[in-house]
Amino acid sequence: MTSRKIVLIGQAPSKTGDPSRPLATDKLAAMCGLTKKQYLGKFRRMNVFDAWPGKNGKGDVFPLASARVRAMRLVNKLTRKKIIFVGIKTAEAFGFKHAPLKWRRFNGGAASILPHPSGINRWYNDRSNVRQARRFMRTISKQAKKAARSDG
Repeated sequence: MTSRKIVLIGQAPSKTGDPSRPLATDKLAAMCGLTKKQYLGKFRRMNVFDAWPGKNGKGDVFPLASARVRAMRLVNKLTRKKIIFVGIKTAEAFGFKHAPLKWRRFNGGAASILPHPSGINRWYNDRSNVRQARRFMRTISKQAKKAARSDG
């Protein structure tokens, strides 16, 4: 039986991140209203890149052309899935260009964008955006719980 877990797709592991544990962050767990252990068990997580691509000013490098090639290799594994692209650049690599926190059809399933939760993303400076993101991720967390039960 195929897993119905919601898929979170990030850009790449951080400089000190473990490539085998993509998006294993306390920040995302807190947004979901979960402990880190609960969060890690509820979502399937992957990155476009297996290794940190380097630094660019305050942020990390994200070579979009290379990311698009990698995304096309992953897209067949994502048919009929519910996907959250973590970061607008990640979504762009998959050709998904829509407003954040809104569900749209994608690859026979549905996808949405969660703005990247890094400390340099100004989107999170607006408290109403933080509340929206938290509400969105908590709703997703509840859906992930239902999906896990039906995978049983």
